[in-house]
Amino acid sequence: MSGPDMDTLAGQIDRLIKQFEARSVEGPVPEWILPPLSCEFLDSLAALLPAPVAAFELGSGRSTHALRRACAETVSVDDSADWLRETETVGTKKEDDQTFVIPLRRRWNRLRPIESFDLEGHPQILDCLRRSNLILIDSPPNPAKREDALFLTLQYAPVGALIVIDDLEVRAVARFSARLARQNGDAFRFWSVAIDHRLAVFLKMESRRVRSFPSLREFVGTWLRA
Repeated sequence: MSGPDMDTLAGQIDRLIKQFEARSVEGPVPEWILPPLSCEFLDSLAALLPAPVAAFELGSGRSTHALRRACAETVSVDDSADWLRETETVGTKKEDDQTFVIPLRRRWNRLRPIESFDLEGHPQILDCLRRSNLILIDSPPNPAKREDALFLTLQYAPVGALIVIDDLEVRAVARFSARLARQNGDAFRFWSVAIDHRLAVFLKMESRRVRSFPSLREFVGTWLRA
């Protein structure tokens, strides 16, 4: 996907976000799982992409079932075998759907200690990410750890992929998502979606090394939260 097709997709995403933000939601929004409206938003994003849609998610749960319904194949990565096992007790797993358990490990990012998924240490899983065009980041819950997950995903996602990250209502998540979008604005289109826990959507326009220059506040905050 390139040129006018990218512009067309970006326009469709603009309209879709406005439609979802205009909808009202009755009752409380669940805190620890991806809410129904956000799952429906994922389904609508998948419908905008050329088939067959390959999905990749960091985390598992209600979002896994939504992605499996909407996509030809879904790869789910979680650090908790128990939670992933609980996810599998509901819904249907297609033949091409895959699940992996990867414990979080300590990484270093610009002298900052980051504990996150070691995707680069698992070539098979990294290859799945490289060919996925709808990607959800809903784990790890700690913002300092999730920043690294977003950075790796933006780096390895293919051109034309949509990357969605949840929990922008957490200020640290909103801050680093907006910063990465700003510092890499020549390679990504970025949207903030004001539904549920608040989402961000990145559209990867071209392949280049992702830049990440945290502020002093973010640098110190990572040390405190890691």
